[in-house]
Formats: sequence, C-alpha cells, structure tokens
Amino acid sequence: MYKITKMIILLVAGMCLLTGFVTTTTALTNILVESDHAYANNFDYIWPEISHPEATQMRLHFTKLELDFDDKLILLDKDGNKLVTFKDYKNEDFWTEWYTGNTIKVKLETNRYGTAYGFKIDQVETRNDMAPSGDLPESYHSYANNFNYIWPEISRPEATQMRLHFTKLELDFDDKLILLNKDGNKLVTFKDYNNEDFWTEWYTGNTIKVKLETNRYETAYGFKIDQVEIRTNPESISMDIKETPSSSSAPFAYITNGGSNNVSVIDTVNNTVIAVVDVGSDPFGVAVAPDGTKVYVANMGSNNISVIDTATNSVTDTIDAGINPRGIAVSPDGTKIYVVNSASNNVSVIDTVTNNVTASVTAGGIPYGVAVNPDGKKVYVTNGDIGNENNTVSVIDTISNNVIATVTAGGIPYGVAVTPDGTKVYVANWGSDNVSIIDTASNIVIATVPAGNTPRAFGQFISGSVSTSAAPAGPECKEIKDYLPVYTNGVNLNIINKVGKDILVVWTKADSREPVFKVNILNEQNRTVTTPTGIVDEYIRISYPQEVCSWYRVIQATNSGHTQLESGYDYTVTYYWGSNGTGLTPIPDSEAPE
Repeated sequence: MYKITKMIILLVAGMCLLTGFVTTTTALTNILVESDHAYANNFDYIWPEISHPEATQMRLHFTKLELDFDDKLILLDKDGNKLVTFKDYKNEDFWTEWYTGNTIKVKLETNRYGTAYGFKIDQVETRNDMAPSGDLPESYHSYANNFNYIWPEISRPEATQMRLHFTKLELDFDDKLILLNKDGNKLVTFKDYNNEDFWTEWYTGNTIKVKLETNRYETAYGFKIDQVEIRTNPESISMDIKETPSSSSAPFAYITNGGSNNVSVIDTVNNTVIAVVDVGSDPFGVAVAPDGTKVYVANMGSNNISVIDTATNSVTDTIDAGINPRGIAVSPDGTKIYVVNSASNNVSVIDTVTNNVTASVTAGGIPYGVAVNPDGKKVYVTNGDIGNENNTVSVIDTISNNVIATVTAGGIPYGVAVTPDGTKVYVANWGSDNVSIIDTASNIVIATVPAGNTPRAFGQFISGSVSTSAAPAGPECKEIKDYLPVYTNGVNLNIINKVGKDILVVWTKADSREPVFKVNILNEQNRTVTTPTGIVDEYIRISYPQEVCSWYRVIQATNSGHTQLESGYDYTVTYYWGSNGTGLTPIPDSEAPE
C-alpha cells in the first residue's frame, strides 16, 4: 500500500455553471485515495476520510476499479453508514452517484483467495447547495442518494386551486417525489416515475410544497417544474365537462402489484400512472368505495387490508383480516367491506366507519371471489376447493351474516359478479372451463356457458346500465334548465352520476321546495357546483331527458333526514342505484321541488 504523506489540492480555474447551480471539481497533483496494485488478501482497511466541510453533496471519480470474486469496496458516510458497495466489480474512468453529505470514507474488504488491481480515485466533485436556485423547484440532475429535502413553498395567495407543470420527472426505484399542501399533508406521491411535459391534477389551496426522498441505491434525472397554473374563482369555470374536461375529476384505476407490494394509480383520461402507493405484502384484490374517497386492498401475504385515501394516495389505516385474503368488495352504501380469506375459509365483514371486523362468516373450502348484490342484501362467495369435483357458491345474508344458501357451481369457481339489476350471478369456473349463471331469486344454476381454458374473471366483470325499472314512472320528462348561482361564501360540491341514466339533481333549502341549485348530469359524468353551508335537502330525477322520469328524495340517517354542509370543506357526492338504501325514497311529482 502506498503511504501518502502529503496531499496538494489545486482548484480548477473557474466554476462549472450548469443551469443556475454551481458544482466544484477538485483535482489533485497526487492521487486522492488508492490501493496497492494488486491489493492483498485478507485485507480490511478504511482510508482517511475525504471531507469538504462546505459541501452538501459529493461524488468520486475512479480511474480504475477492479475487484476479484467476493472482494468489496465500500463507500461510507461520515457516521460509517454504507453509501454503496462494489463487489466483483470491474470498470474504468467513471464517476460514482451523488451522495448527500460532506464526507466520504473508502473501505476495502478482501477474502483469502485471488486478488486484482484494486482502485484509484483521482477526483472529487461537490455541490454546495441542496438544490439549484430558481423561481420554481428543480432538483440537481442527477439527484443525490440518501436525500431528503423540501423546497421553498410555491405560494399564490390569490389562488383557490393550483396545479404544476413538469418538463421532466424521472425517479429511480423506490425514490419518491411528494407534493404537500400548506399544512404538510400529502397531495400526491410519485414513486418509480418517468414522464415528461405533463401537468399534475388540480389541488385545492394556494400553496404547494415539493419534497424529494431518495434511498441509498441508484439515482436518476430528478425533476424540473417550469409552470404554475391557478384558479382564483373556480365557480366561474364552465361546468359542462363535455366542453371543459377537468383532469382533477378524472376517474382512476387502482392496480395491485403483487411483486412490488404496491398499488399503481392510473389516470384513465391521460392513461398515465400518477402515483404508486406502498401497501402490505403480496396485494391481490382491490375495491373502491362508492363515493371514490377510499380504496381497499387485500394483502394476501401480510393478512391485512390497506385503506388508501384517494385524495392523498396514502395509506391511512391497516386492518387485520384472516389468512390469505384475496377477493374484496364494498357494499353499495359504502358501510361494509367483505373480504374473502382463502386459507381460513371465511369472510371478514368490516365496518368502514370504525375499520373494525364486526363479523366472520364461514364459507366453503378455499374461497376466492366475492360480489355484493346491488341492493346490498346478499353477498356471493366462490369456494374453489381443488379436491372437490364440483365446487360451490355461498350466498350470505348481509343482515344476519349467515350463509342462507349453497349453490353447486362448476370446477374450482374463481371470479364472481352480479348483473346490475341483481337478477343473475355469473361464476367463472377455473377447473371446468365454463361459466355458471345463477338465478338470484331461486339460487339455482339456470345455464352453463362454455369458456376458454382456466377462466379466472375477477372483480366486477359484467357491463351494462343499472336498471331503474322498479322506480315509479312519473309524467313525461319536461326540460328543466340548470340553475347555478355562485355562492362566494359557499363550498364546492362535486357530483358524480353512477345511476346508469341521465339525472337532474336539485338541492333545496331544508324543509322547503325552494331550490339552492339545479344541475343536469349525463350518465357516467360529473358536475361541480357551489352551494351554501348549512342544512339542505337532496332530490334527484331519473331519467332526464327521456320519455318518462321519476323523482326521489335522499333521506339521511342523521339531521332529521337533511344533509349538512360545513365551511372549510370540499364535498363529493356520488349517486348510484341503491346508494342510499332505504334512504332513497321515491316521491310523487307533486312533492318534487319547484
């Protein structure tokens, strides 16, 4: 080993100016850190630290690094924590990744077998700021490992809503870019993300903070934000989403990734992944609450349920389930979750208010799929015990939480779904290559349809509109135009139509037929309105503008049947058939609002 007794450092003339930030490269008349060539066996040594007190980030340049099998070169931070380990490595003339901190230590560990050249480090490069200076947040390119930093907030005092434009966002595996609101609450998390020239969703408020969290492994480009767009009076924006689509109200798809233990959130308008949410081990089934505010994920490997807040794309709670939970479904009114536990042969019933398991219902052998009837009165569970030639579907009564019928299906029934009108159940039989169709009134298989090899349809795989034939038919639907006053001291109300037909929504003052607003919403569309705070009544009419229509009033379980709105909140209301259970009350035309 060379014994370095003196080190003379010469600064390269000038600075390297790169997009507004300063990087200093230090060259040396002698080498910086170097091993013997070749190094010795059974060697374990840490060189004197490479330290630059003014630095916030550092990286090293190797003229050569060559290690024999199982020998290691380890870079450590000031406290001796590993930054990176090179093992069985061979390369020349390369820079390391950037590492957060002002000190790097170099350690060589060798075994008792062959040796190799070793290494020679001749340059160190430093950054003296956490991030480049500028009006809007931007990371260094590439960013550093072990980095955790919040940029100065982006604030527009006059704004009520904001969104950001990225020229580029590229993150390495498990690194995260997080947008926060003024109070530090998460708005969205980008993880393992790569995209260019895109806008974020709209976020309520006048302040956004940007936070970058990186691990100790690889790095990537990072990000650059170049534009901010604001809304100062969202009530004045056109509410006809056919003409003015809003990405903030776009539907999202939630995809479980069993191999990486997370959920991908996909914007279905732009077909891009806008967030990745870490959940439990081996996530399998996923279900979205009817109002879109929560997503429930069955984690087969960790035997629990992750509850995701869709506003922040973060896990807010974890609920213990049975063994190997797979299928999961939410009741139409959003008050219960039904989780199929394949290895414990039962179904967990979970209260969504308390996130507690309130019942456990014994099913058949190795249950897989689960579906809830649109009226919320029955739950259907497939039991796919491979040891049986013909397997079953358990029919559970949701009031008593008892199995009230067992229907013989095909071999190894897997996926199950109920038709929108609740009259039939379709079961994909993995073991017999067919589909059983069950009549829900008699709980009898009325048809068997051949399918391909090993069908596994999972989740709600039946399309079609929700039937409203049971609703009392009213007079011919006359046109009622929108009535949308601007309530400057009111609250924003996003209304989503999942009824299956066009609807007219009218909210009135409590115990009055005097309207607060009237808005027509096409099937599968949504509208945003403003409404005053306080107590109101809800009415909907189905199906504008077709030949006949029916009026309903929404009767809430509290506030004497009224709906209460408080200041300081934004509200989302989703109307879908059976959404309010017995609270969705048909009324004659004479009792409809003015």
